[in-house]
Amino acid sequence: MNALSVEGLSALLGEAGIALPEGAIPRLVRHAEEMLRWNRSIRLTAITAPLEVAVKHILDSLMLLSFAPFPGRTMDFGSGGGYPGIPLAIALPDARLVLLESTAKKCAFLSHACAMLQPLHAEALRGRLDPRKILPIGRFERIVTRATLAPRDAARLLLPYLSPGGRLLLMTGSGEGPGAAPELPAGARYGRRMKFALPHGMGEREIREVLAGL
Repeated sequence: MNALSVEGLSALLGEAGIALPEGAIPRLVRHAEEMLRWNRSIRLTAITAPLEVAVKHILDSLMLLSFAPFPGRTMDFGSGGGYPGIPLAIALPDARLVLLESTAKKCAFLSHACAMLQPLHAEALRGRLDPRKILPIGRFERIVTRATLAPRDAARLLLPYLSPGGRLLLMTGSGEGPGAAPELPAGARYGRRMKFALPHGMGEREIREVLAGL
């Protein structure tokens, strides 16, 4: 069965115990198919086999639902092809996602995907974060990122954009995470840490939560 068919993805997510609102799975499939179509012209992902896309992009992104709710605004830092931000926006219709991407062509795809998948509370924003200068993009209740930077560097770069009491969720391969918990900037502390194995032997993953000070 094609893992990127509605039936195949439904079976895969069902086996993982991931429950989604009605109509979500066809939209997840449509996003993935469009990403792969654009990927022939611009490099959005090195993962192109249907089963790998379903597991390493879609299912992996949806593991963030274990850290719900996602109140207020959520930033997906380094969104690339829209993972994990677009699956989160599809799975959580009340969430508001900002997909931050520094590359113009990737940002063009994200804008296209958000328009294609309407109604969707997600918008693409082109920008490059620099620790020496805060971008005027406001603050966020949640920030998620998938292996874009080492955890210590990600925390230092992204914590200034968190609202007081907000949460940063770092998604990494198992063993790439904080491990011995490197020191965080003042006012931040580690929260939950969740490890899980992707199905079909596709690797170990970890989500580490960093809590911003009040």
